[in-house]
Amino acid sequence: MVAWLLAVALPLKVAFIAVGQGDAALITSPAGKTVLIDGGPHEAGVALEAYLRTHASAPLDLVLLTHRHADHLGGLERVIAAFGTRLYLDPPFPHESPAYTALLGLLAARHVPVHEARLGRTIDLGGDARLELLGPAEPTITGTRSDVNANSVIARLDYKRASVLFAGDAEARTESWLLRRGARLRARVLKVAHHGSGYSSTVRFLAAVMPEIAVMSVGAGNDYHHPHPRTVARLQALGAKVYRTDEDGDVQIESDGEKLTVTTSREANPK
Repeated sequence: MVAWLLAVALPLKVAFIAVGQGDAALITSPAGKTVLIDGGPHEAGVALEAYLRTHASAPLDLVLLTHRHADHLGGLERVIAAFGTRLYLDPPFPHESPAYTALLGLLAARHVPVHEARLGRTIDLGGDARLELLGPAEPTITGTRSDVNANSVIARLDYKRASVLFAGDAEARTESWLLRRGARLRARVLKVAHHGSGYSSTVRFLAAVMPEIAVMSVGAGNDYHHPHPRTVARLQALGAKVYRTDEDGDVQIESDGEKLTVTTSREANPK
């Protein structure tokens, strides 16, 4: 008798991790490749490491930093010290800080390859999944209220009919630049730019994305009053289901390439 072993396709998984007022998202491709986009603030490092210990294997395949603000890079030093990574993609726009210097020092000590995250780069994640960099802008955007935010790395994840747009901390001018160049923005899931602030998520941009699901990475009772009610209202007017890490905890999305399934840690552990 011949025994046939049937390969079971694994789902694409994207987890938006509750790290307080900051961003961190873990992608696990159908082939098992892992990508960490941002690492939250420094104080979230312990919780982020704990989450990864139950949801990822060491080393990570890729760490991508969207921009060099502390609420996106602060937890990365602890994570890379604990897990390591095969590759680190660095945002080109400069913004020096002791935390960023320490991160680069650790990457050098661990002999991790460091490359710039440039517009147009595509990363094959296996199992028909790929990550494409739609930004940072070229030429560089200047003269905004925050040029570091405006030049965030924008990433698009595709797996069959499932798509996720990671908007970093993009500003309204970033969104206008993406629209002008005809970037492929339509996506079923949107990681909302800049924690849902009022400085992005313009009407034209959201109409181009038309997300079914929108996720805001935001800290409870934050000093910036994120998310802005106008941003939430715009997303709801498009029919998007809005999730917030301050209210929903970790937001985890799975897809077989067709259906999207969302679970949250708040649902799993109600108070």
